[in-house]
Amino acid sequence: MRGWCVDLASIYSVETDYIQNLIRYQREGFVYGVYQGKLFSSVFQPIVDSAGHLFAFEGLVRISDEQGRVINPGDYFSLMAPGDRASVISTLLCGKLHSINLAHTQYRDRKLFINVAPSVFSLLANNRQSIEQLIHRLRCLRLVSSQIVYEITEFEEADLAGIVKGKEELYKYGIVTALDDYGTCYSTRERALKIRAPYLKIDRSHIGNAGFVAEAVSLARTIDAKTIAEGVETRQEFEMCRELGVDYFQGYWLAKPLESHRLASYQPVAL
Repeated sequence: MRGWCVDLASIYSVETDYIQNLIRYQREGFVYGVYQGKLFSSVFQPIVDSAGHLFAFEGLVRISDEQGRVINPGDYFSLMAPGDRASVISTLLCGKLHSINLAHTQYRDRKLFINVAPSVFSLLANNRQSIEQLIHRLRCLRLVSSQIVYEITEFEEADLAGIVKGKEELYKYGIVTALDDYGTCYSTRERALKIRAPYLKIDRSHIGNAGFVAEAVSLARTIDAKTIAEGVETRQEFEMCRELGVDYFQGYWLAKPLESHRLASYQPVAL
């Protein structure tokens, strides 16, 4: 694909599950991952509806090195070439960690939003073996494909056709997508109209801009998508977005990301 190629067969081998070998188990069935000297762990941030009822969780990764120093996930992934082997393996590892950890909580029936770089999404979503492996993994965890929402992060890569085709392939299996960071440099109105993801996540930088939020809601209705306001940090932001017709909400004012074993203590904000 456009100058780079990953041998997926070497990752999805019949003889050995490469990603599974990176998994380490903790108490109560929760897991973390170790890859290239880095430790990967899950946290989950709630996504709620306009009444404050829990709708879904976004799985987020926390990364540290062997000395325990925290590594910014954005910096980690941005240093990789689009779609190279390390990027694919790290993405698959994160997705597996999030799904296993959520499956071991009382919220195992909720939707799970998982971030994925567009180049990796295009590669995996257009590969039957990777999709079938995902479906098999979900069944083993007693999860269903309709719970998974892949968040396509903003991108400048040119393979838009591969992303649209991949979205359509995943939809056949009940897996849907979200366009992340709407309103940032590359996550534009034009791209939203072409991808037509079922969820449109409004970037946190625009949450205080009533005109922009109203435009995003209007666009979402045009493409039959639901809107999610990211980075809601005050009641005022929440109420403004709700009045403008935003469907779902996520942010520190509602709940900070929680480690897997702390999800049992999650308490929604009284609205």
